[in-house]
Amino acid sequence: MNKSPLQESFLRELAENFVATQRRITSRLAKSPGLDAAERDKIIRDELRGLYHGVLVIFDGGTALADQGLIQIVDEDGLTFDRFLHEVGFSYWPPGDSV
Repeated sequence: MNKSPLQESFLRELAENFVATQRRITSRLAKSPGLDAAERDKIIRDELRGLYHGVLVIFDGGTALADQGLIQIVDEDGLTFDRFLHEVGFSYWPPGDSV
């Protein structure tokens, strides 16, 4: 049984981000049926980059979830990850893959 009152809200917000991304991808592709493979790939990469950023923002306390409390990522040794992952995270995103 979970001990954190934030778990349910966190998982709900995380799921909503993925569902919203799926809907945007579907919508963007449906609005432009004549796209070639490269253009479709660009849309998907753009949306996945946004999803990556959005998930990190949740951890950084940049969403309404922060009104209930902050989430921390802690490794097995009890060491916490940095805050502002949504900013430093893009240094790990593949170069040239931003749109």
